[in-house]
Amino acid sequence: MLLAEAIGSIIREWRRIVPMAAGIVWGVASVFVLVAVGRGFEESQRASLEALGDSFMLLRVNRATSSRGDLRTNAFVRIDGDDIAAIRAGAPSIEGISPKANNWFIKAYRGGNIAHIVAVGVEPEYADIAHFEMEPGGRWIDQNDIDQELPVCVLGWGPRADLFGDEDPIGKEISVIFSRDSGDDTVVRKIKVIGCLNNLELAGDEIYTSHQRVVMLPFTTWERFSPSDFQFFVIRVNDVEQKETALAEVREVLGKRRGFDPKNANTLVPYFDAYERKAKIDAVFGGLEIFLGAVGILILLLGAVGVANVVLMSVTARTFEFGLRRAIGCRRRLIFGQVFLEASIVCLLSGILGFAFGASILEVITHLDLPEGFATPRIDVDAAWLPAGILFIVSLVAAAWPAARASRISIVHALHGGGI
Repeated sequence: MLLAEAIGSIIREWRRIVPMAAGIVWGVASVFVLVAVGRGFEESQRASLEALGDSFMLLRVNRATSSRGDLRTNAFVRIDGDDIAAIRAGAPSIEGISPKANNWFIKAYRGGNIAHIVAVGVEPEYADIAHFEMEPGGRWIDQNDIDQELPVCVLGWGPRADLFGDEDPIGKEISVIFSRDSGDDTVVRKIKVIGCLNNLELAGDEIYTSHQRVVMLPFTTWERFSPSDFQFFVIRVNDVEQKETALAEVREVLGKRRGFDPKNANTLVPYFDAYERKAKIDAVFGGLEIFLGAVGILILLLGAVGVANVVLMSVTARTFEFGLRRAIGCRRRLIFGQVFLEASIVCLLSGILGFAFGASILEVITHLDLPEGFATPRIDVDAAWLPAGILFIVSLVAAAWPAARASRISIVHALHGGGI
């Protein structure tokens, strides 16, 4: 009975209701699209970080001052395998560590195919610290490769494509040109391919962390082929709260071994801090969620106020009807329920149309050729929770106000033609 009366009242007042309901439709669609675009961008940022690893730091030993405070004669500190072993033994806050010793921008070739690569010396533990996936059929560097200094390597997808194309590279050899002493001592080494990395990386612009152009070797093999010292290594800490403690421990160990002041933060520089980047992503998109919530409340509240006004005008026009119903025994809660139902139905239908409109906009966007850096919006239930929640709240406000006014009508005043 109440539902039929509410629908009948909406039909009678449709000319007034439609323009106001359109505000809710537009508001829901706008918030839905904004949330979906924001979620898509957030997902792309998190996927980009996950492709590299979200729980490690890439560190570089840098320019240092001695414990006496004077600038050292060598511009940069360089370390070797013994320093990595000392850090592993003397930094209890570190869960894992591996060298990432680089030969930058050297050449590898196979037959007539040439690739510009970065030869990287790592230990087996590197795979537990950074993130990457191996292609089926290959394997990662193991401890036997380290102990035997075997001339084996794992290819990034760039050298794999340049040197082998569609051919299976596992078990085949490539030639890599290594240089010592600023290029005065150049030697060509033949290296056997034991594995290849999958092309899953989304952040190829991170030159120091990208695996796109790498040829990874056992660290001991790299030491034999290359200069024996380096500047980069990766660590994973036991807990993110221990990050600064871990850095202090590393500076202390290296300071004692290399003769520099461990209190000088410039001696050890985080070139890539996945912990910090993850925290920034959480903060940025957490703030964006709050911002979109505030915008959505304002947009939908304006539409809901319009609907409430239209319903209130309908209630005013029906003052005599409500007074007569009260006089013959109709209870206040029934009048409240009818008016509340009218406004709720309008808001609900407007919200459904808004979601449909927003979904159609997003469907069009996903088929467009988006510019680089513009993430595809994520259309799913998660993106609908915020506008749905806001719509529910403003619908209650829009429905309760005119319903309360109608239920408090004075019988005598209404039957004499007075307003609410």
